[in-house]
Amino acid sequence: MTGDSTLRILRITPHFYRPGTWPVAFDPVGGLQNQTWTIANAMDEAGAAQTILTTFIPGSPREVQLSPRMRLKCAGFWLPEFAAGPLLCFTWFLAALPELLRARGRYDVVHIHFNHSVWCRAMAILVSRLKIPLVVSMNTQLWSGLQHALRLKGKTYDVTRWLERYALMSADRVVALTERYGREAVAETGLDRRVAVIADAVDAEAFGRPIDPDALQAFRSEHGIPEGRPVVSFIGRISPEKGWQDLPALAKRLAEKGVFLLICGDGPDRRKLEAALAAISRPDCFAITGFVSPTEVKKALQISEVLVLPSRREVLGSVLLEAMASGLPAVAYAVGGVADVAGNPPALALVRDGQRDDLIARTIELLDENPLRSTLIERGRQRVGDFAVHSAVALNLELYASILSGSGIGSRNRGDVLAFQEDGGSPDGA
Repeated sequence: MTGDSTLRILRITPHFYRPGTWPVAFDPVGGLQNQTWTIANAMDEAGAAQTILTTFIPGSPREVQLSPRMRLKCAGFWLPEFAAGPLLCFTWFLAALPELLRARGRYDVVHIHFNHSVWCRAMAILVSRLKIPLVVSMNTQLWSGLQHALRLKGKTYDVTRWLERYALMSADRVVALTERYGREAVAETGLDRRVAVIADAVDAEAFGRPIDPDALQAFRSEHGIPEGRPVVSFIGRISPEKGWQDLPALAKRLAEKGVFLLICGDGPDRRKLEAALAAISRPDCFAITGFVSPTEVKKALQISEVLVLPSRREVLGSVLLEAMASGLPAVAYAVGGVADVAGNPPALALVRDGQRDDLIARTIELLDENPLRSTLIERGRQRVGDFAVHSAVALNLELYASILSGSGIGSRNRGDVLAFQEDGGSPDGA
């Protein structure tokens, strides 16, 4: 293939990891930004040309050339921190409109990663009206997901469910991260053959690679983690759906056994968590790092004995895959797509939703060397192979090919994309 036949993707995501030191004024929402970062980099290595359209973080550049073929464009207005929560995605949508209106002819396919906001759905509807081949990934459901979980009914629920359905039906293909959410999408929308299950990918080799002891020691010192103390980690956003409410009780029980609780993350409820921890546990028994980069996540996992994820809702839970790749047993509530991630037999210690005492007991049990711990570690190492990056790239390329073969839009067709894939993704076919 020639350079002129390079597959051109406009990837739209409200949260995208940025390497280096950034003046992050707002909670950047770790899971989604890391997931989109992983697949974007993998597609870059495969030779695709990508523009990443994401939200603007005040103080950071508007555009960054991440590689010769991958460019980051940040859209949005400057906002004070107190306004970021309700307005960040709205201003991103408004500022992104010019790029969307120019997208036809510039890109072969648009791939939108949904977060919880309505504005991702609005973008999908607009792109479909512009007759541009469109893929939507259901990284997070709209508010109706929470309302469904709480068994709420009424006008608000009906409106959000309708909007979710309308946005998904606007896409040429819908990507569900787990079989469970794939089935739900089909049941909710009747999309049927438009839905494909492509789980988030993890670079298992990178997470399994040993880290220099001096770097681990520096990480411990930076966050006040005592030497010689076992560590249990929570890695995720500090917000209601991630179940931070169970962490103070866990910290208290762990402290009684001389175990340190490491909390890696940030979010709207951080101050509430800090207050709850201060009231129930000694300061030398826990630490909250704030947002950490993927490199720092690897360090946190390597110094830990157990990962705990008490999420109330979870589409997938990519940190569970990272724990598996790191050889770390994990405990989680069996909610959402977590059971799909665990596999059969389960590679995770699953606990019934809301059973906090059981979650704590299972976490403490896994601190000791025992058959359950060894079994989960071994199953995890096998299970994470089902989430390989190269498989996700191949599935995404096949998905794009299936759209372009029948769209009659853009410069690519199914044969182009499949040849691109068979050539190893090299833009020049080498």
